[in-house]
Amino acid sequence: MRARQNTPPHGRGARTLVTDSAASIAPEAALAAPAAESASKAGWYTVVVTAIVVMLAQIDRSVISLMVQPMKRDLGLSDTQVSLIIGLAFTFFYVIVGPPVSRFADRGFRKAVVATSLAVWSCATALCGLAQNFWQLALGRAVIGGAESASSPASLSMIADVIPREKLPRAYAIYNAGFTGGGALALVLGGLLLGLFAGMEPIEVPGIGVIRNWQLVFVVLGLPGILVALLIVFTVPEPQRKGRARPKGYPLREVIGSLAQNRAMHVPLLAGVLLNSIQSFGAAAWMPAFYERSYGWGPAVVGPLLGSINLTMSLSGLFAGAMFAEWLGKRRDDANLRVLFLANALAVPFSVLQPLMPTPGLAMTMGALSVFIAVMGGASYNSAIQLATPNAMRAQVNALYLFMIAAIGGALGPLLIALLTDFVAGNEAHLRYVLVGFRAVLAPLDAFLIWLAIRPYGRAYRQRIEEGE
Repeated sequence: MRARQNTPPHGRGARTLVTDSAASIAPEAALAAPAAESASKAGWYTVVVTAIVVMLAQIDRSVISLMVQPMKRDLGLSDTQVSLIIGLAFTFFYVIVGPPVSRFADRGFRKAVVATSLAVWSCATALCGLAQNFWQLALGRAVIGGAESASSPASLSMIADVIPREKLPRAYAIYNAGFTGGGALALVLGGLLLGLFAGMEPIEVPGIGVIRNWQLVFVVLGLPGILVALLIVFTVPEPQRKGRARPKGYPLREVIGSLAQNRAMHVPLLAGVLLNSIQSFGAAAWMPAFYERSYGWGPAVVGPLLGSINLTMSLSGLFAGAMFAEWLGKRRDDANLRVLFLANALAVPFSVLQPLMPTPGLAMTMGALSVFIAVMGGASYNSAIQLATPNAMRAQVNALYLFMIAAIGGALGPLLIALLTDFVAGNEAHLRYVLVGFRAVLAPLDAFLIWLAIRPYGRAYRQRIEEGE
């Protein structure tokens, strides 16, 4: 009899118990679902806004590549001086500002860092339009570089805290769409503006000097960033950190210790990323000049064409690569770096062949294929760095990688091509052969170095999961 009394009743009573139990749980579930949905929407909004920020960064950084010939003509510059303005002047403050500000970001001020840096470099871009000589333009580029160095480490760290681990490749594909799209839009918008201002006579501004049509492009493209900075201040929340809290972040010695402990991954990956960035920044800086010198296409023609092709192919490649990384990530712990390796390796033949093509159309076709394949690894690269790094040191580690990419690679890439053109080729019309040799030597080596980092990355990824991050 006791057994019967203790046995849950059947029929109406059982339905009542289930209904009562569900009723007690339902309010919590009803509250949790909208909260999760709201958090998800806020996370993806943060991703989109940071993508806009990096897009503006690339526009303000890259549009100067369209001004190579006008700057040489109006300011009396050599190829080497132009390369210093594009590269070294930009990276000078990048090196100084990036590491300390990333430490500040790791202490919980990532949103403020992104908004402030955007406002500063946007103003500096506009002021570049008033430069009258080499030194003034170099100073403006230095301020842009310093401000931009602070933004990306904080943005990348924020994204890792607002998006689930399994969806990070997709999130970084959106972020990288801003990066690659900004570089393409710099060519499109810059070329269109140069065409729009083509018939404008130089303007004499008292106390400043002569403002020419190409200088107005800097002013027009610099100002929108100030509005986006205000948008960040009022609409983007500071994300809560996942995993173990570390309110004051990690001191530099612990960051260095973590990198040293996982040096089997970081040493080859940093070296591979550096070689890749030297190629990318070098080619991006001199590609418009290549089309003008080899085929007679000026910036007003090549800018919109090259920019539109790069934009289309880079966006397609980014999301194709993200989907592949998410699919492979369900099967392999080291999926992100495997995708990065494949993208870098398979793009080599197309990037080498591009400058050798007999017509500009064929050159753009080779370039389009190279861009599509190469950018497939972009989202995987960003995901790998975040997933292999303790949460509260991500901004500082991102700053280190961005230092290698933008500071060293951004300075050496344009400069090496300029030096080889000036002192080895000895003729600016031979720029195409410099670009071929540049890619043929460095591209295979950077793919090999990334291959060496794949297995150590898998171990670091598993360790972060075991530690709850």
